[in-house]
Amino acid sequence: MPYKLLYSETSMKQIRKLHPQIKPVVKSKIEKLQETPFDGKGLEKELAGFQSMRAKRFRIIYKIRGNDQTVEIHDVGHRKDIYELFKDAIAK
Repeated sequence: MPYKLLYSETSMKQIRKLHPQIKPVVKSKIEKLQETPFDGKGLEKELAGFQSMRAKRFRIIYKIRGNDQTVEIHDVGHRKDIYELFKDAIAK
């Protein structure tokens, strides 16, 4: 049974702002998370409990809720600063 996708307001804004060439790649990766949510890499330290999925030079940060089979998409951005920005956002 496929997982449901739940987008944060932040992630929806970030996806809308993506370059037209990268947007379909990111959307395709997110759709694949419905079937195989555990394919991503588990994050560590302050970001423990979150997963990261590669989409070219971009990363999708998400969390898997197994109790109701939902994948929460939290953040989408370039790999150079996505982890620092997300860490700052959840610290607030």
